[in-house]
Amino acid sequence: MANKSDTLLEELGCGKWNLIVILLLGYWSAQIPAHSLGGTYLTPSLEHSCKIPSDGFPIFKEENENVTTVEACWYNKNTSEGIEKVPCTEWDFDNSTFLTTLTSEFQMVCEKEYLRPTFQSVYFVGALVAGPIIGFLSDRYGRKTVMTVGVIVYATLSNLICWLPNLPLILATRFILGLMHPTSLAVPYTLAMEQSAPKNRTAVGVLTFFPWIIGYFTWAGQAYLIREWRWLMLSVPVPALLAVPFLWFVDESPRWLILKGYHDRALRVLKRAARLNRAKLPPDEELLTLMKLIQTEGVKSKSQSQNGTSRFMKLLKAVGEETIILVRTPEMRRITLCLYCLFLVNGTVFYGLSLSGGDLGTDPFIYMALTGLMEVPGSTVVLPMINILGRRRSNVIYFLGTGVSLLLLTFIPKGWVATTMALMGKMSISMAFQVVYLHGTELFPTEVRLRGLGTGAMVSKTGTIIVPYIINTLGAVYWWGPSVLCGALSIVACVICSMLPETLRMPLPDSVAALEMTALMRKREKMRGKEKSAAMDQDETASFST
Repeated sequence: MANKSDTLLEELGCGKWNLIVILLLGYWSAQIPAHSLGGTYLTPSLEHSCKIPSDGFPIFKEENENVTTVEACWYNKNTSEGIEKVPCTEWDFDNSTFLTTLTSEFQMVCEKEYLRPTFQSVYFVGALVAGPIIGFLSDRYGRKTVMTVGVIVYATLSNLICWLPNLPLILATRFILGLMHPTSLAVPYTLAMEQSAPKNRTAVGVLTFFPWIIGYFTWAGQAYLIREWRWLMLSVPVPALLAVPFLWFVDESPRWLILKGYHDRALRVLKRAARLNRAKLPPDEELLTLMKLIQTEGVKSKSQSQNGTSRFMKLLKAVGEETIILVRTPEMRRITLCLYCLFLVNGTVFYGLSLSGGDLGTDPFIYMALTGLMEVPGSTVVLPMINILGRRRSNVIYFLGTGVSLLLLTFIPKGWVATTMALMGKMSISMAFQVVYLHGTELFPTEVRLRGLGTGAMVSKTGTIIVPYIINTLGAVYWWGPSVLCGALSIVACVICSMLPETLRMPLPDSVAALEMTALMRKREKMRGKEKSAAMDQDETASFST
C-alpha cells in the first residue's frame, strides 16, 4: 500500500513542483526565529537600580567581605514610626547594550521579574495548545488549507505587535502567534515530505529548514543594528507578508487527497506535478483505479455514530478517537511514546541553549550568531551521515554528543571555554532536532501523520515553556545548572532512540494497520532468525559431541 503511493511519487521524480513548497517552507521558516527566540533581545536581563524618591535612602547589603551593593528592589524611608522598608516602584536601567526593551518599558524586574520568562513562554503555550488541534484539522481538512490560514494570520499579527500600547495585548498577540506556529512550520514540512519520493525524502527533510539558520543570523544582525524594541519588531514582519501570494502556487498533498477519497482533485494535482516535473504518468483510468486501491487498503471503514447523538458529542467523540489512535495499538503506542520523549528533550535542550547566552558571560549578539552557526552542520553534515548510519544510530550519537558537552560544563569556569562547550552541545542538539523530525515523519502513518507530529510538537513545547523559568531561576543560583540539566536529559534520550525502528530507505506507511503489519512481520523474521541460530548452535554442539 505504502509502496503504491511511493511508486507514484517515484514516477513524478523531483522538479519544479516539489521546489515550490520547499522554497516556500524555507523562506517562511526564516521568519520564525525572530518570534520564537524573541525574548533574547526583547526581554533581556538588565542591570537596574531603584529610583529613590527624595524622602528615601538606599539599602546597602554585603555580598561578601569586600563587596557591598545597593538593594535594587527596596529602599528605606523615614516615617513617624521610624525607618520603614518600602518596595521600589521605578527603576533606572542600563541602556549601554539596548536603548529600549520590554524589560525597561514595562519594568520587568523585582516582583515583576516573572514577566520576562512569561513573555518567552506564552508563545510556546500557544504552540502547545495548538499542537493536537492543528494535527486534527490538518488530517481532516487538508495540509494546504491549514497552512494557508496559519501563514496569513501569523504574518498579519507579527505586523501588529510593535504598535500595541500595553503588555497584556502584547502577551495575547504572542499567544496567538504561538497558536499559528505549528500551522506555518509543521504542516508545510509534512506537505513537502508527502510530496517527495523516498530517495529524496532525507534531503528534503533536512534542507527545508536550512533557511531557519539564515533567520537566526538575520535576527542577531537586526538586533545588533536596531537597539529599540519597537523599531526592531517593525523590521521583522514586512518580509513575512511576501510569502502570502506564493500560497496560491502550492498544491494539496496527493497522498492526503487519495486517502480522503478526493480522487479527481488528486488526479489534477498529479497531472500538474507531472507537467512541471516533465514526468510521465499512467493513463487516467489506471491512476484512478490505483487511487481507489490505496484508499481501500489505507483507510479503515468507520461505523456511523448513533442518530440520537448531538453534533457536539459526535465531534468530541471523533477528536477522542482520532487522538487515541496514536496509542491504541502496540507498535503505534511504542513509536508515539518514544518520539514524545525525544520531542520533549529536543524542545528543552534546543531552546535552553539558544536562550542561555547571558548566563555564560557572552555578548548576546555574538552568542546568537554563533548558535545559528552551530546549526549549519544540522543541514549539511547530518545529511550524508544519516544516509550512511541511518536515523536511529545517528540520533544516538547526536544526543550523546550533546549530553557529554553539557555535563562537562560543571567542571569548566564561566567564560569562552564554557561557551565553546555549550556551542558544541548546540551543534549536536541541532542535528538531533533535524533527525527526530525526519524520523517521526517517516514513522507516523499518513493516516495520523499530522496528528502525531502535532502532538509531538505539543510535547516539545512543554519543554520550551518550562526552560525560560529554569534559566531564570536555576541559572541565577548556578550558572551551569540549566546546561547540566539539559545534558542529563540528552543522555536519557540516547537510550530512548535505540527503542525506535530504523526507517532509512523504507516506504512511508499510509495507515496504522499497515504499520502494525510491518511490525508483526519484523517480529516474525526476528523469531525465525533466533530459531535458525538456535538450530545451528544445536547442530554445532551435536557435531562437536560426535
